[in-house]
Amino acid sequence: MPVRPAARTAADRSDPEVIPDAEWAVFTRETPTDPMVHTGTVRADDETDARERAASLFPGVDARWLCPADVIDRDVSTAIEGGESS
Repeated sequence: MPVRPAARTAADRSDPEVIPDAEWAVFTRETPTDPMVHTGTVRADDETDARERAASLFPGVDARWLCPADVIDRDVSTAIEGGESS
């Protein structure tokens, strides 16, 4: 199994083999009347990088919101049943 690259540090931000440390949650909607839904996540060094990555991974949507994943409060008091997504 290949070794996963380490998180980036300020010294190696230009190295494409190193995964950025910060994770960003991406929410999108397809049309102006659709609700925003959690579409996925991106890893990026900063907000600008996160926006660029999200735009390339989730193109052609009406709206795209990003939020640092570490500020989202996830309620884990209810167990997820088989077939349900988190």
